[in-house]
Amino acid sequence: MMAQSNMLPVADVLSQNELRKKLYQTFKDRGILDTLKIQLRNQLIHELMHPVLSGELQPQSISVQGSSLLISASNSLVADHLQRCGYEYSLSVFFLETGLAKEKVFTMQDLLQLIKINPTSSLYKSLVSGADKENQKGFLMHFLKGLIT
Repeated sequence: MMAQSNMLPVADVLSQNELRKKLYQTFKDRGILDTLKIQLRNQLIHELMHPVLSGELQPQSISVQGSSLLISASNSLVADHLQRCGYEYSLSVFFLETGLAKEKVFTMQDLLQLIKINPTSSLYKSLVSGADKENQKGFLMHFLKGLIT
């Protein structure tokens, strides 16, 4: 007499390909796939930067005059630009690398106040009103356009 109680019925067994597809879909649905991709990209970047870390190459130091406020403002400009242009892949990596949270991205008014643009000035008014009309362009594009015109 065979002990078949420990064996699954043939109909319940997935092929290797079916299992792979099912795992892929499950990981994708739960957001695990994106997390794995981000971790893999970070590891790849880390490995590519290895010569810098071991001292074989010396990175050029970037002197930033100012505080973390300046860094946060700069990161906010970049994040807003990436988001407005639809660069979601780059944006996800950027958020991860900078530690910037989506809710912490500065608004246009925050940035204008930081760079001391007078709220009564024509530049301020054109940037704010232009943002309302063409919200998809973002602060950086509006600011550059305002400086050029």
